[in-house]
Amino acid sequence: MPLGRMKPAMTFISSPSHCQSPVRSSMEAGVSIVAMSPQMLPRAQVLASRLALELIPRSADAAGLVLEVHPDNLALRDCTRPGTRALVIEPHARRAPAYGRDLISRALGRGCRTVIDATAGFGTDAFDFVRRGKQVLAIERVGVIAEMLMEAARRSCEQHGRDDLTVISADAREQIAKQARADVIFLDPMFPGRDRHSARPRKAQQLLRALAGDDLDAEELARIARDKALKRVVIKRPRTAPPLAGKPDHCFRGRSVRYDIYFSHTR
Repeated sequence: MPLGRMKPAMTFISSPSHCQSPVRSSMEAGVSIVAMSPQMLPRAQVLASRLALELIPRSADAAGLVLEVHPDNLALRDCTRPGTRALVIEPHARRAPAYGRDLISRALGRGCRTVIDATAGFGTDAFDFVRRGKQVLAIERVGVIAEMLMEAARRSCEQHGRDDLTVISADAREQIAKQARADVIFLDPMFPGRDRHSARPRKAQQLLRALAGDDLDAEELARIARDKALKRVVIKRPRTAPPLAGKPDHCFRGRSVRYDIYFSHTR
Protein backbone atom coordinates (compact mmCIF):
# COMPACT_ATOMS: atom_id res chain seq x y z
CA MET A 1 0.00 0.00 0.00
CA PRO A 2 1.46 3.42 -0.90
CA LEU A 3 2.31 5.64 2.07
CA GLY A 4 0.11 8.37 0.64
CA ARG A 5 -2.97 6.18 1.19
CA MET A 6 -2.40 5.83 4.90
CA LYS A 7 -5.14 7.31 7.07
CA PRO A 8 -4.21 10.86 8.19
CA ALA A 9 -4.99 10.01 11.81
CA MET A 10 -2.46 7.19 11.88
CA THR A 11 0.44 7.80 14.27
CA PHE A 12 3.53 8.18 12.08
CA ILE A 13 6.24 8.11 14.76
CA SER A 14 7.91 4.78 15.48
CA SER A 15 8.76 4.59 19.15
CA PRO A 16 11.86 2.57 20.07
CA SER A 17 9.68 -0.10 21.62
CA HIS A 18 7.96 -0.68 18.29
CA CYS A 19 10.86 -0.36 15.86
CA GLN A 20 12.77 -3.21 14.34
CA SER A 21 15.83 -4.53 16.10
CA PRO A 22 18.69 -2.10 15.44
CA VAL A 23 21.25 -3.07 12.84
CA ARG A 24 24.66 -3.46 14.43
CA SER A 25 27.70 -2.13 12.55
CA SER A 26 31.21 -3.33 13.37
CA MET A 27 32.30 0.25 14.11
CA GLU A 28 29.36 0.70 16.49
CA ALA A 29 30.73 -1.94 18.85
CA GLY A 30 33.12 0.56 20.48
CA VAL A 31 30.30 2.88 21.62
CA SER A 32 29.35 2.91 25.29
CA ILE A 33 26.22 4.26 27.02
CA VAL A 34 25.99 6.35 30.18
CA ALA A 35 23.03 7.69 32.17
CA MET A 36 23.57 11.38 32.91
CA SER A 37 21.38 11.25 36.03
CA PRO A 38 20.13 8.47 38.35
CA GLN A 39 16.64 8.91 36.92
CA MET A 40 17.92 8.05 33.45
CA LEU A 41 19.56 4.77 34.47
CA PRO A 42 16.55 2.54 33.63
CA ARG A 43 16.34 3.99 30.15
CA ALA A 44 20.10 3.70 29.67
CA GLN A 45 19.87 0.04 30.67
CA VAL A 46 17.13 -0.57 28.10
CA LEU A 47 19.16 1.12 25.35
CA ALA A 48 22.32 -0.78 26.27
CA SER A 49 20.43 -4.06 26.12
CA ARG A 50 18.69 -3.28 22.83
CA LEU A 51 21.85 -2.03 21.13
CA ALA A 52 24.10 -4.66 22.73
CA LEU A 53 26.50 -1.96 23.98
CA GLU A 54 28.38 -1.49 27.25
CA LEU A 55 26.70 0.52 29.98
CA ILE A 56 29.25 2.47 31.99
CA PRO A 57 28.52 3.82 35.49
CA ARG A 58 29.64 7.42 34.97
CA SER A 59 30.67 9.78 32.22
CA ALA A 60 34.19 10.09 33.63
CA ASP A 61 34.75 6.44 32.69
CA ALA A 62 33.91 7.06 29.03
CA ALA A 63 36.44 6.50 26.27
CA GLY A 64 35.91 6.77 22.56
CA LEU A 65 32.30 7.41 21.51
CA VAL A 66 29.66 7.51 24.22
CA LEU A 67 25.89 7.88 23.97
CA GLU A 68 24.72 10.11 26.82
CA VAL A 69 21.16 9.57 28.06
CA HIS A 70 19.73 12.90 29.25
CA PRO A 71 16.19 13.60 30.50
CA ASP A 72 15.24 15.43 27.30
CA ASN A 73 17.55 14.03 24.61
CA LEU A 74 20.27 11.62 23.56
CA ALA A 75 23.73 13.05 22.90
CA LEU A 76 26.74 11.51 21.18
CA ARG A 77 30.14 12.55 22.51
CA ASP A 78 33.60 11.85 21.13
CA CYS A 79 35.76 11.49 24.23
CA THR A 80 38.91 11.33 22.12
CA ARG A 81 38.43 15.05 21.45
CA PRO A 82 38.31 16.77 24.85
CA GLY A 83 36.57 20.12 24.92
CA THR A 84 34.21 19.41 22.02
CA ARG A 85 30.48 19.53 22.57
CA ALA A 86 28.31 16.44 22.36
CA LEU A 87 26.13 16.11 19.28
CA VAL A 88 22.37 16.43 19.76
CA ILE A 89 19.94 16.19 16.84
CA GLU A 90 17.93 19.41 16.79
CA PRO A 91 15.11 19.50 14.22
CA HIS A 92 15.12 23.29 13.86
CA ALA A 93 11.96 24.72 12.35
CA ARG A 94 13.46 26.53 9.37
CA ARG A 95 11.22 27.91 6.64
CA ALA A 96 11.60 26.17 3.32
CA PRO A 97 12.57 28.51 0.45
CA ALA A 98 10.12 29.43 -2.27
CA TYR A 99 9.65 26.63 -4.80
CA GLY A 100 11.46 28.30 -7.69
CA ARG A 101 14.62 28.85 -5.62
CA ASP A 102 14.53 25.53 -3.82
CA LEU A 103 16.47 22.76 -5.55
CA ILE A 104 15.33 19.97 -3.28
CA SER A 105 11.64 20.78 -3.70
CA ARG A 106 12.12 20.88 -7.46
CA ALA A 107 13.95 17.56 -7.29
CA LEU A 108 11.12 15.94 -5.30
CA GLY A 109 8.55 17.21 -7.79
CA ARG A 110 5.24 19.02 -7.34
CA GLY A 111 3.21 15.85 -6.94
CA CYS A 112 5.34 14.41 -4.14
CA ARG A 113 3.50 13.71 -0.90
CA THR A 114 5.51 10.83 0.56
CA VAL A 115 9.27 10.27 0.81
CA ILE A 116 11.47 7.42 1.96
CA ASP A 117 14.86 8.73 3.09
CA ALA A 118 16.89 5.55 2.70
CA THR A 119 20.16 7.03 4.05
CA ALA A 120 18.76 8.99 6.98
CA GLY A 121 21.90 9.60 9.06
CA PHE A 122 21.23 12.32 11.63
CA GLY A 123 18.01 13.33 9.88
CA THR A 124 18.98 16.60 8.19
CA ASP A 125 17.13 15.74 4.99
CA ALA A 126 14.26 13.87 6.68
CA PHE A 127 13.32 16.84 8.86
CA ASP A 128 13.73 19.12 5.85
CA PHE A 129 11.18 17.03 3.96
CA VAL A 130 8.76 17.19 6.90
CA ARG A 131 9.03 20.98 6.96
CA ARG A 132 7.96 20.91 3.33
CA GLY A 133 4.80 19.06 4.28
CA LYS A 134 5.86 15.56 3.24
CA GLN A 135 5.09 12.32 5.01
CA VAL A 136 8.49 10.74 5.61
CA LEU A 137 9.88 7.32 6.42
CA ALA A 138 13.53 7.60 7.51
CA ILE A 139 15.61 4.42 7.40
CA GLU A 140 18.93 4.26 9.27
CA ARG A 141 20.92 1.06 9.54
CA VAL A 142 23.15 2.05 12.49
CA GLY A 143 21.28 1.48 15.74
CA VAL A 144 22.88 4.29 17.77
CA ILE A 145 22.09 6.87 15.09
CA ALA A 146 18.56 5.50 14.64
CA GLU A 147 17.88 5.81 18.38
CA MET A 148 19.03 9.44 18.36
CA LEU A 149 16.87 10.17 15.33
CA MET A 150 13.81 8.50 16.88
CA GLU A 151 14.29 10.58 20.02
CA ALA A 152 14.52 13.77 17.94
CA ALA A 153 11.39 12.78 16.02
CA ARG A 154 9.54 12.26 19.29
CA ARG A 155 10.59 15.68 20.58
CA SER A 156 9.60 17.30 17.30
CA CYS A 157 6.18 15.69 17.48
CA GLU A 158 5.67 16.90 21.06
CA GLN A 159 6.86 20.44 20.31
CA HIS A 160 5.13 21.02 16.99
CA GLY A 161 2.25 18.56 17.05
CA ARG A 162 3.43 16.91 13.82
CA ASP A 163 3.53 13.17 13.35
CA ASP A 164 4.76 13.08 9.75
CA LEU A 165 8.06 11.31 10.44
CA THR A 166 8.59 7.61 11.12
CA VAL A 167 12.10 6.33 11.89
CA ILE A 168 13.16 2.71 11.70
CA SER A 169 16.49 0.97 12.14
CA ALA A 170 16.97 -1.42 9.23
CA ASP A 171 18.97 -2.25 6.14
CA ALA A 172 17.35 0.00 3.52
CA ARG A 173 17.79 -2.56 0.77
CA GLU A 174 15.70 -5.12 2.65
CA GLN A 175 13.23 -2.60 4.02
CA ILE A 176 12.44 -0.93 0.71
CA ALA A 177 11.91 -4.32 -0.92
CA LYS A 178 9.02 -5.03 1.50
CA GLN A 179 8.00 -1.50 2.65
CA ALA A 180 4.86 0.33 1.53
CA ARG A 181 5.91 2.43 -1.43
CA ALA A 182 6.45 6.20 -1.47
CA ASP A 183 6.33 8.77 -4.25
CA VAL A 184 10.05 9.49 -3.91
CA ILE A 185 12.96 7.49 -2.53
CA PHE A 186 15.85 9.77 -1.57
CA LEU A 187 19.49 8.68 -1.33
CA ASP A 188 22.49 10.62 -0.07
CA PRO A 189 25.16 7.92 0.16
CA MET A 190 28.54 8.38 1.79
CA PHE A 191 31.58 7.36 -0.22
CA PRO A 192 35.30 6.98 0.54
CA GLY A 193 36.90 10.38 0.89
CA ARG A 194 33.63 12.24 1.03
CA ASP A 195 31.29 13.15 3.89
CA ARG A 196 27.59 13.61 3.36
CA HIS A 197 26.44 17.16 2.79
CA SER A 198 29.87 18.77 2.99
CA ALA A 199 33.21 18.66 1.24
CA ARG A 200 34.80 19.86 4.47
CA PRO A 201 33.99 17.43 7.29
CA ARG A 202 31.92 18.81 10.13
CA LYS A 203 31.58 17.22 13.55
CA ALA A 204 28.31 15.50 12.70
CA GLN A 205 29.69 14.06 9.48
CA GLN A 206 32.88 12.88 11.18
CA LEU A 207 30.79 11.05 13.79
CA LEU A 208 28.55 9.64 11.08
CA ARG A 209 31.51 8.26 9.19
CA ALA A 210 33.02 6.85 12.42
CA LEU A 211 29.82 4.91 13.12
CA ALA A 212 28.48 4.05 9.68
CA GLY A 213 31.49 3.97 7.40
CA ASP A 214 31.01 4.22 3.64
CA ASP A 215 27.84 3.19 1.81
CA LEU A 216 29.48 0.57 -0.37
CA ASP A 217 26.09 -0.91 -1.30
CA ALA A 218 24.76 2.38 -2.70
CA GLU A 219 24.53 1.18 -6.31
CA GLU A 220 22.49 -1.87 -5.29
CA LEU A 221 20.26 0.33 -3.14
CA ALA A 222 19.69 2.68 -6.07
CA ARG A 223 18.59 -0.21 -8.29
CA ILE A 224 16.13 -1.49 -5.68
CA ALA A 225 14.81 2.02 -5.07
CA ARG A 226 14.11 2.61 -8.75
CA ASP A 227 12.03 -0.56 -8.88
CA LYS A 228 10.01 0.46 -5.81
CA ALA A 229 9.53 4.24 -6.00
CA LEU A 230 6.11 5.29 -7.27
CA LYS A 231 7.45 8.33 -9.12
CA ARG A 232 11.20 8.84 -8.87
CA VAL A 233 14.48 8.29 -7.09
CA VAL A 234 16.47 11.37 -6.08
CA ILE A 235 20.20 10.91 -5.45
CA LYS A 236 22.21 13.71 -3.89
CA ARG A 237 25.75 13.92 -5.28
CA PRO A 238 28.71 16.30 -5.16
CA ARG A 239 28.38 18.59 -8.17
CA THR A 240 31.35 17.12 -10.05
CA ALA A 241 31.00 13.46 -9.00
CA PRO A 242 30.03 10.81 -11.57
CA PRO A 243 26.41 9.58 -11.50
CA LEU A 244 25.72 6.69 -9.15
CA ALA A 245 23.18 4.81 -11.27
CA GLY A 246 24.05 5.69 -14.86
CA LYS A 247 22.88 8.72 -16.76
CA PRO A 248 20.03 10.40 -14.85
CA ASP A 249 16.76 11.32 -16.51
CA HIS A 250 17.15 14.85 -15.18
CA CYS A 251 19.25 16.75 -12.65
CA PHE A 252 19.17 19.96 -10.64
CA ARG A 253 22.55 21.57 -10.00
CA GLY A 254 23.57 23.78 -7.10
CA ARG A 255 26.93 25.36 -6.34
CA SER A 256 28.37 22.33 -4.56
CA VAL A 257 25.82 19.55 -4.97
CA ARG A 258 23.38 18.28 -7.52
CA TYR A 259 20.25 16.12 -7.40
CA ASP A 260 20.14 13.34 -9.99
CA ILE A 261 16.61 12.26 -10.91
CA TYR A 262 15.77 8.72 -12.00
CA PHE A 263 12.17 8.10 -12.94
CA SER A 264 10.63 4.98 -11.47
CA HIS A 265 10.53 1.77 -13.47
CA THR A 266 6.92 1.39 -12.31
CA ARG A 267 5.68 4.60 -13.92
